[in-house]
Amino acid sequence: MNAPSRLSAADLSPSELVERVLLVSTQLLDVIGRETEMLETQQLLKIVELQDEKIRLANEYAMDIQAISRRKELIDRAPAEKIARLKTAMAKLEVALVRNRNMLGAAKSVSERILKSVADTVNEHKAPTLGYGRDAAMTSRADHRSAAIALDSLV
Repeated sequence: MNAPSRLSAADLSPSELVERVLLVSTQLLDVIGRETEMLETQQLLKIVELQDEKIRLANEYAMDIQAISRRKELIDRAPAEKIARLKTAMAKLEVALVRNRNMLGAAKSVSERILKSVADTVNEHKAPTLGYGRDAAMTSRADHRSAAIALDSLV
């Protein structure tokens, strides 16, 4: 089932366009807030549930902001009160995005360190063992033991 087609920014009145951008920025702020909360409470596997909505909202927001940036007249006749509300919402979204980006960066860093540690351990177990054989010649034999890895996750 396809989503209903979205009107172009140019097809909306200035007031309608500001209201739409305000609504999308508020919805995006909510999704970003939920994602950040999941990061804080270490519910990393649940973040995937938000991705489709986050991508959709981010794309809608970006399309409208880009249209407004190219053609300022799209909103120049909108009521000043609505423009002020939109600016406030955009500032809140910017703060939330910076915080979210920092949390995602920290989670990525931890994940990369864990993977590197696991890879180092596996490689350590696969490294050949060097030594002297019966005739005092250097020998190497590969250690073919496998490393056990367990992941404990609260889902």
